[in-house]
Amino acid sequence: MRILAISAHEQFRQPVQAACLRYGETLVSMRLSDSIGQGLELAKQFEAEVVFFDLTRNVEAGMIAIEQLAAVPYARLVVASVDKSSTELMSRAIRAGAREFIAQPPQEDDIHAVLRKAQRQMEPQPLQDGARGRIIVVFSSKGGVGKTTISCNLAVVLAQKLGENKVAVIDANTQAPNVAPMLDLRPEHFLRDAIEQYRRLDIEMLQQFMTLHSSGAQVLAHSSDNPLGLDFEEDQLSKILLVAKSAYEQVIVDTFPVLSSLNLALMDLADEIVLVTEPVVPALRSARYNLQVLKQAGYGPERILVVLNRYTRFRGNVPIDLVAETLEWPIAGVLPYDVHATIAANSGRAVVEMFPNVPLSDELELLADRLIGEQERLPVFRPSLIERLSRFVRGY
Repeated sequence: MRILAISAHEQFRQPVQAACLRYGETLVSMRLSDSIGQGLELAKQFEAEVVFFDLTRNVEAGMIAIEQLAAVPYARLVVASVDKSSTELMSRAIRAGAREFIAQPPQEDDIHAVLRKAQRQMEPQPLQDGARGRIIVVFSSKGGVGKTTISCNLAVVLAQKLGENKVAVIDANTQAPNVAPMLDLRPEHFLRDAIEQYRRLDIEMLQQFMTLHSSGAQVLAHSSDNPLGLDFEEDQLSKILLVAKSAYEQVIVDTFPVLSSLNLALMDLADEIVLVTEPVVPALRSARYNLQVLKQAGYGPERILVVLNRYTRFRGNVPIDLVAETLEWPIAGVLPYDVHATIAANSGRAVVEMFPNVPLSDELELLADRLIGEQERLPVFRPSLIERLSRFVRGY
């Protein structure tokens, strides 16, 4: 929370600063100004969200300043401080744009009460029916295993099940974004637009940045022309995800295949994490390492679903139960290798739309059902007795 205190009196600025810095319910960044002119300029440069204004001197200039502060886009709360509880003075300040008042001298309890109110106002708006959406982060620690394909197809399946404007896809792959081309979209707005406006982002603004897919899913695409044109920070993407969670029932997040601090921040917000791997040794080694790290960070099988992609049965391939044993993690879904996935991707279509009757589409739909709780989550790695005997005879 960015806070500015404006007063010519040090006896006002110091206690306000001390009380704000002792506020322990959120991170606080504090600035002070000893003049109205400097304060107005600083409010814009600092993008102050809460402004404490000392109205005990030069009331007329103060009223004009409050009116200008209230017009600053990022200022959610202008707090006027008065030395006398004058109804007329307070009424004028309210008309000018003040929303809260504190007495002189400033008291820490009063300041903390104001900050709690400001913090509530900055939280994302809830869904109108009172429900909360869910965030599903799709991750892999190795590129090329089909993470984006799974993200896009899950979004399409969920949109088909839940209806238009119920599902969102956010392309948070900050290095190699591919959601828009995979769904053959030509967005007018991109993730960078939401990043640039993240401090004042709300549901209405986020929806303006989305692109509607034919399935009914809403897509916040990332520009493939200039993916590195903007520096991304954890709090920026976190804010976007939280607003999306308030606007949509299901939010699918495609990520860059690195276990970075940025991806960990997104996972902290996730209700579920889909970790994608494939049955080849390099991918499994990478997945095992990442699961060990995530387990140490407190993530368990109830939150991380491991999906084995492009699975085929042939001599020399890693069996499903051995994959689970190697990863020390249950396998929540197995997606078969299917050339239809390549055909669909090259056509800018989701395989579940273009080839709805192939086994891969059936498994993707089953995985979507597991994610939204319509299918019981049972591990799928248990081979039959006949399969075990067959492997024993064949030597693998």
